[in-house]
Amino acid sequence: MTALPVLNGSTVMGSHVNGGCAMGLKDFAVDVTEQPQHVFVSVNGDVDYETCSPLTRVLHRLVLPGRTLVLELSHVSFMGTSALQLLLALRARAIDEEWTLELAGMPDQGLNVLELTATRSLFTLRPALTPA
Repeated sequence: MTALPVLNGSTVMGSHVNGGCAMGLKDFAVDVTEQPQHVFVSVNGDVDYETCSPLTRVLHRLVLPGRTLVLELSHVSFMGTSALQLLLALRARAIDEEWTLELAGMPDQGLNVLELTATRSLFTLRPALTPA
């Protein structure tokens, strides 16, 4: 099992992202833990217009065919419309590349967005992996 701090002042899969905490990302962090059949991506902070781009870069670097990506969201404090767009794009990629996407610990605000946009049924939701 490999755990990598991928955002929050240090590295994204071994390379710097805009000098680490650039773009006001000091309160935003993403950690990736890879196992043979699963990849766990834990997101902390706001998922909005400012943070979706670096998060997308992290997610696009992952090799996922045949695996399950578990996106742990229990420490997300805000989900904007950019987060919904990111999730829908991630779902489309999962279908195209033949891997599974699971959303763990979806915060109430995120659930409300999914319900209001009639997209909740498109995602597999599971309880948080870590205490909130």
